[in-house]
Amino acid sequence: MAIHILFDLLALGSGVFISLWFRRQYGLVRPAGITHAAQYHYYSIALMMGLIIGSLLFGTLNLHLAGQGGVAKSMLGGVFGAIVAAEAFKYVAVIRQSTGLYFVPGLIMLISVGRVGCFLAGLPDFTYGVPTALPWGVDFGDGIRRHPVQLYESVAMLAALAVLLLNYPKHPVFWQRQGFYLFVLVYAGQRFVWEFIKPYPPVLAGLNLFHWLSLLLVGYALFMLNREQTHGE
Repeated sequence: MAIHILFDLLALGSGVFISLWFRRQYGLVRPAGITHAAQYHYYSIALMMGLIIGSLLFGTLNLHLAGQGGVAKSMLGGVFGAIVAAEAFKYVAVIRQSTGLYFVPGLIMLISVGRVGCFLAGLPDFTYGVPTALPWGVDFGDGIRRHPVQLYESVAMLAALAVLLLNYPKHPVFWQRQGFYLFVLVYAGQRFVWEFIKPYPPVLAGLNLFHWLSLLLVGYALFMLNREQTHGE
């Protein structure tokens, strides 16, 4: 598990680096709608608590649904928890605009690098795919070639980051208003697809826990994108 811890640290460091670069490059002092430093601190604490609770709750729940003991983390669960915390904070603080783009580049890098760590951690990480005969299937040490779904996710999210970084200078207002919801839509959408080639047990209608969590996030993103478009007309 040492390799996983190393890549967790690399993921955190690279996420902080790309976040700082992006914010300084485009003069983003605080998330949109956050008016002063104290409010930003409380908002950040709420996000962090939501991220940690969601990550541990859903990661561990999925592990136990699969008949395994212990504690696990889930980035998808963390994103879900952070969104719940953010929306609750915004409701109390009467903030109606999107605040999330400020965090998107760092989140994408955190996910992309972290997934490489999951891949290198192998079977004990329980994030591998189902067996496959495709030529890029990976043997994690038990003689069975499996889908490297961790790398699929890394590539998908790095592609999303490239689109954001290339397009943001041309359409900053669009990205400030809708960028976070687009991130959620892409992230949850690709996770929904990859879950079909993971060994997690179904919980309802043939879909596993992360399928349903992904669908909730896709629904949230579509609702918010439609709301932003309606308000912008």
